[in-house]
Amino acid sequence: MSLPLHGYRVVELAQIYAGPYCGFQLAQFGAEVIKIEPVGTGELLRKRPPAKHGTNYGFLMLNTGKKSVSLNIKDPRGRDILFRMLADSDVLLENYAPGALERLGLGYDDLAPRFPRLVFASSKGYGPDSRFAQLGAMDFTIQAASGIISMTGYADRPGVRVTAALIDTSTGMHLAAGILAALLQRERTGRGRKVEVAMLDVCMPAINGAIGVVQDGFKVRRLGNRHPTSCPCNTYPCSDGEIWIYCLTEANWQQLARLMAREELIDHPDYKDHQSRFKMVDQIDSMVGQWTATQKRDSLVKLLLAHAIPCAPVREIDEVAADHELAERHIVRNGTIADYGDIKVLGSAIKMSGLHGDEIPPHVPELGEHTAEVLQSLGISAAEVDVLRRDGIV
Repeated sequence: MSLPLHGYRVVELAQIYAGPYCGFQLAQFGAEVIKIEPVGTGELLRKRPPAKHGTNYGFLMLNTGKKSVSLNIKDPRGRDILFRMLADSDVLLENYAPGALERLGLGYDDLAPRFPRLVFASSKGYGPDSRFAQLGAMDFTIQAASGIISMTGYADRPGVRVTAALIDTSTGMHLAAGILAALLQRERTGRGRKVEVAMLDVCMPAINGAIGVVQDGFKVRRLGNRHPTSCPCNTYPCSDGEIWIYCLTEANWQQLARLMAREELIDHPDYKDHQSRFKMVDQIDSMVGQWTATQKRDSLVKLLLAHAIPCAPVREIDEVAADHELAERHIVRNGTIADYGDIKVLGSAIKMSGLHGDEIPPHVPELGEHTAEVLQSLGISAAEVDVLRRDGIV
């Protein structure tokens, strides 16, 4: 079965995480994604430490299944080659710094008249009319600007960032969804569109509950792992690791009390509901922790789940990376890159009937690996490619 985006070409002028993750998703569904990288150095993330054999781990994960073309788009000859690519492409994907492409004559207003069918997809930190529009942005700065840092951590310490790149990846998925919608509309109208996703905007659905709290006149507090309307809710020690327990309902708490042989707490006025228990949260966390500390983690997970109590093992990253179920679902795959050997790369989390998730070879391109191939497909001869290479254009 052919992949859904087979036959579509995407030119990626993107760097670091959000843009490349969008391109990764499109590549996983069969689009030909041509990643344009600066000559000699490559995309910013490619060489950034920690890097084994000169390639950053994050770059490996985000650029599987793409083609790499090294091209100096600051030179008129490089831009001419880019224009030739765009003439036969469906999407231009970019997340460069605000104004960078416009200064090169590569902004949407420059390209739309010349390539009316092109979908121009752009990700920035803030909306184009924002007072912060010209600021560069990354996951952590947007965590700060969105209020996420202010509500994460413990009350007696400064707010902390979420370590995982959740905003970058969510931005990439939003941008991919926008691209697909624009391509679908192009089938009806014959014309492309500009698709914009601001990283700050992407955060709003994730903090909608906190916004509601503020609207009700309350202040959002940092509570660590605890939850103001669900108690107990925390990480607890086991004899061989840690477990997360979340008593969402009164029935969850009652079942937990029975398992701990503390049935007397079920009807006790200090523990009768979430609000009452939250006033006793220190005592409850201590009580639950003393009980869980006597249990083996995985056995306790099975016990709690058998009684419909929400929980999960707190796993280390090496344990997750080695999870055979993720490998069987082609989420974590064994991939290749020259001079690197076997590496772990990602597959798409989106699964479709009739597809196994391993249709795209898990190969990460070397810098400029496909330059000659792509240029020759544009009618540029091998001799001309040699001249361009000599002149530092490719």
